Amino acid sequence: MDPTTLLTALVVAIGLLGADAVMYPDSVVVEVAPPPKLDSLSIDKSTLEADFAGRLDEILSTVSVVRSIDIRPSSDVGVGMALAEAAGVQNVAYALQSAIGYKPDRLRLALFTEDGKLRALVSGYDHVHTADGSLGGWVSGGQQGNDFRTVMVPNKDEKLLDFVRRCSLWGASQLAPYSTTLYLLEQHAADKDFGDVIALTEHVKAQLPPTPHNAERALFDNVLGLVALFHNDKQGARDAFDRAMRSDPTNPVPFLNAAFTDLQFDDDQQALDRMEQLIQVAPPAKSGLLATAYMTEGAALMALKNLKRANEMFAKAIQIAPNSATVLGLWAEEKTLEGDKVEAARLRQRALVQTATFENYSEVAALYFHLSWADNQPVVRSEFTNPGVVSFH
Repeated sequence: MDPTTLLTALVVAIGLLGADAVMYPDSVVVEVAPPPKLDSLSIDKSTLEADFAGRLDEILSTVSVVRSIDIRPSSDVGVGMALAEAAGVQNVAYALQSAIGYKPDRLRLALFTEDGKLRALVSGYDHVHTADGSLGGWVSGGQQGNDFRTVMVPNKDEKLLDFVRRCSLWGASQLAPYSTTLYLLEQHAADKDFGDVIALTEHVKAQLPPTPHNAERALFDNVLGLVALFHNDKQGARDAFDRAMRSDPTNPVPFLNAAFTDLQFDDDQQALDRMEQLIQVAPPAKSGLLATAYMTEGAALMALKNLKRANEMFAKAIQIAPNSATVLGLWAEEKTLEGDKVEAARLRQRALVQTATFENYSEVAALYFHLSWADNQPVVRSEFTNPGVVSFH
């Protein structure tokens, strides 16, 4: 190949590899090594990779105010790398990617045997994660990327695919710990076994700088507040949400949850004032959060016996989030207080129809619990959600 042709090819290659970096900025490449040949192991590589990546995608797809990571199988290498592989110059392509500063997040699973027993090597690489949620939604002390690895052992009588999914869960906790905490929070909502949620949350918080304001710390403190609510610890929840608000005054979620705890303490006017100020000064940009603000304001007005204005707030909330079972259900309660049993029944029926629809962000207390507009009420679960159960052990 003459120098001019070589130079042209090099320029094209750099352009295509750069395009790969633009097309897949917030993605993780998932790779699974071929499984070892064992009489007790009958599964092919593609099935193993699909199950491993599928669980990872499920975890990272937890609906959140924070952006998630896209999952790419190792076969989806991008245009530039595909051409490099076709030409047999992958090593050169990798070098070029490194030169332009592109190193995708990776997660790899390799099953192997040791002393006749099955083991799994889970390894990968993740970038610095930013406060706006890209690449998983957290930053660890300004580090420039992190290589991680561990060897995992199947539990007694643990089936292969259950083991593989547990490996994927561990990998997710390294790549996107915040999404993983929310996933575990939802999955353990029924059994209230939040040991892994707390451990992962405290581990991440310990790595963050002790600055007065830290958006990442606010996210995790907010999760701890939700855990406290699950245990009917109203004061613990209030303290956690207060810490989150101090750490990040720009995040509306802890303010919504703080108003929830105001209502639990029967501080109804404080809840109303907090929501009115939030809506007037810094209305949440996300429609689900704005609808929650109006709904919470409506609950506070119910507690203050101002049913006319409460009705107006619920109408605004449902206009923003027409399929919200929680808004419809609470509005039905307001209509019952008015004495309009027909409209209350109609709204409740609409709420029940919408129950199967995910209607809110996983960080919001009103997704899990009933907004307490009556006095002296304990924290009770919302009747419109029914999360499943998963084990991280």
